[in-house]
Amino acid sequence: MERCPDVVWSGEDLIWSGDGQTFLRGVGVRYLTHSAFEEGFKRILQHYRPRKHYLLCLFLPCSYGKPYSHSFIHFFIRKVIWESGCSEYVHEVIVSNAGVIPRELEEYYPYCCYDWNPKYETPEVKREYVRVLRRRVARYMRAFQGFYECFAAFLRWDSESWCAVRLAAEDLGIEVTNLAPQKVPMSELEMLQKLYPEEADLVLVTDTALKSLMMGIQQLVSGCLEPS
Repeated sequence: MERCPDVVWSGEDLIWSGDGQTFLRGVGVRYLTHSAFEEGFKRILQHYRPRKHYLLCLFLPCSYGKPYSHSFIHFFIRKVIWESGCSEYVHEVIVSNAGVIPRELEEYYPYCCYDWNPKYETPEVKREYVRVLRRRVARYMRAFQGFYECFAAFLRWDSESWCAVRLAAEDLGIEVTNLAPQKVPMSELEMLQKLYPEEADLVLVTDTALKSLMMGIQQLVSGCLEPS
């Protein structure tokens, strides 16, 4: 019987930046400006290009589950994007402490191997998070604005991520519409909190929020498709 090889697949083809081995778990400046995240973002700006011209760039939150699409929050978000009938026009881009991550890079290291736990954020960390993400979002939008007709977000209104995206948009004079509702019925939220009591982004997968996302996507895409 032949001996089983030590390594059949090393995963090296899915290393975007960094060593491909270190799990980056932590909260603070070190985990905002870690060399793997900084180098990864520089590589996105220099070597990455969206696969095609999209009508809509949609900024989404990160998730505890990695890759993001394996998390239950992203499952529901992506389901709505598909059911909207507009999925071919929408480019999903995740914003997090790791940077600005196009959906097609979510399985690459380091974006599949980090954990930033918001419950450990201090006011100082939150301010630095907004400062760093604001800069990254602005640079992403400036670099790839020509690939999109418009920008939108689906982020909690009280989140540091939305604050950073909003400020970056103001810096560039670009409109970014937040498709998340500012309020949802408590009855919808309480139902979900029984299953996931510590997940702040639960508000985004309530029925009210998901309906708002679908309507917002359809309106923005149809507006782009209408002849001028």
